[in-house]
Amino acid sequence: MFKNRTKEKLAAGKVAWGIMMADPSPMLLELIGYCGFDWVLLDNEHGQITVDTMPNCVRACETTGITPIVRPIFNKLEIIRAFMDQGAHGVQVPQVETAEEAKAAVDGVKYPPLGKRGFFSAQRNNRYGRGLTAAEYLEHANRETLVCLMVETPEGIKNAEAIARVPGVDVVFVGQGDLSALMGHPGQMTHPDVTRAAEGAVKAILRAGKVPGCSCPEDQVPFWLERGVRYFHGSASGLLTRSSQEWLKRMGDAATRLGIVS
Repeated sequence: MFKNRTKEKLAAGKVAWGIMMADPSPMLLELIGYCGFDWVLLDNEHGQITVDTMPNCVRACETTGITPIVRPIFNKLEIIRAFMDQGAHGVQVPQVETAEEAKAAVDGVKYPPLGKRGFFSAQRNNRYGRGLTAAEYLEHANRETLVCLMVETPEGIKNAEAIARVPGVDVVFVGQGDLSALMGHPGQMTHPDVTRAAEGAVKAILRAGKVPGCSCPEDQVPFWLERGVRYFHGSASGLLTRSSQEWLKRMGDAATRLGIVS
């Protein structure tokens, strides 16, 4: 049965480092797992991750122990449940604005009595019924699955503490990208207004006893670590772009020094 390494680290007060993947490539998922990331955000909201591609994504994650977290396109029980049944170890639900919406997300992830997810014990996360008993599997799944909710609108920021206090919520992620656009500063994740709002949300999440998360420019990570954020992710496409550009510059500079045109 799967063990949620990311949830374990967060419970111990450690930092969980993630990476966002928009492409359902098993090879790349294995590679980032071997690189040492704790979890991967499989993006259905903006990327090419689908229910059909999910099983092979999860299999690739299982080879290295990296935690597969899916970001569904909508906060709907039928969408979340479908990804969970294909092996996701948790969700990162976008655009959550109220405690009621937070409860709806938990309902899609957790089995009764914690949620409303339809119960089926003969699925892949229970070795197709050859793992735990039905009762054991229900308890295991409710314990090991991770629920992360994104507050990325002014309304969500305002209600961050109420959202975090919903039973079953593990992480509340402050989405500064969407927030910056909605506050009139698109792309300016470090704008003072955006930072002030995000800081207030992080404090509210901590008051509720939950883990704050965020994605931010690398030079801002120490700032957010000092304020209690323990759940971060970068972007696979961003890392590939930056490392490729740096490599090309180094190679071009080497050629130039030798008088060779490249």
